[in-house]
Amino acid sequence: MINLLASVLVLSMLAIMAARAAAPLSAKVTGEVQLDLPVGPMFRVLDQRNNILAILAVLALGSGLIGERWISHGLFLFAIIAMIGILLVPTRYLLTTTGISPNRSTFRAWSDFEGWQARGNLVRIQGTGRFGSLTLYVGQEDSARLCKVLERYLSMNHEQDTLARPTTARKPKRLVQRKGGAK
Repeated sequence: MINLLASVLVLSMLAIMAARAAAPLSAKVTGEVQLDLPVGPMFRVLDQRNNILAILAVLALGSGLIGERWISHGLFLFAIIAMIGILLVPTRYLLTTTGISPNRSTFRAWSDFEGWQARGNLVRIQGTGRFGSLTLYVGQEDSARLCKVLERYLSMNHEQDTLARPTTARKPKRLVQRKGGAK
């Protein structure tokens, strides 16, 4: 019975992870395509990091690391291989004149968002609701193209943008040798 419950738990976690990468029913995308941006392998790992950590935590706990073993070796190996297989599925960010599709299972209209901010390889689009924000991971060469499209449809939020503020360079503190150690 425990093996059956462990199998159901691990398989359902893998199904949730797979629903974002390769959904059986894809969302209807409307509007004219403005930007079709492929997501690199490392950025797919970052996008799925919560699912990966949850699966790895269940596998670590169930493999007998702490307490008794309730996940078999075969299920453990299958889960790792399936998780890597899901991460290898190509993913794209699709931006159209009416909205954005961050994965195959989701399409959101521009009216669902208030603004955006970019910081390095991370572009965060703030949603109007509490859980409505999107985080997009893009390479440096694709970041400029993505920001140009976002500027057409959303305003940029500067209040939390660390790149918009001038930075002051800090001088390194000198270590002063005193009796009893360095300060």
